[in-house]
Amino acid sequence: MTLTPYGVVDFGTDHKADGLIIGSNGGGLIYVAGPDGTVYRTRTASLDEPELDKVADDLRQFLELLERSLTRFKTDGDPGHL
Repeated sequence: MTLTPYGVVDFGTDHKADGLIIGSNGGGLIYVAGPDGTVYRTRTASLDEPELDKVADDLRQFLELLERSLTRFKTDGDPGHL
């Protein structure tokens, strides 16, 4: 993954997929939206050779998961899987 100050980043095992960094968990893991809208999370804080996990099918689903995680955290301190 190539991190640039603005714009899209190259990600994926072949570094041929473009994506937009949409956030981070504050601990170094980064969330990337792919060109088809799928949201991925890096497994490590390294951007050199990222391993990605699919988090959501699209941005709407990601935001719904985020909302549920924040509500759960506020209620019982459990941050969930995001």
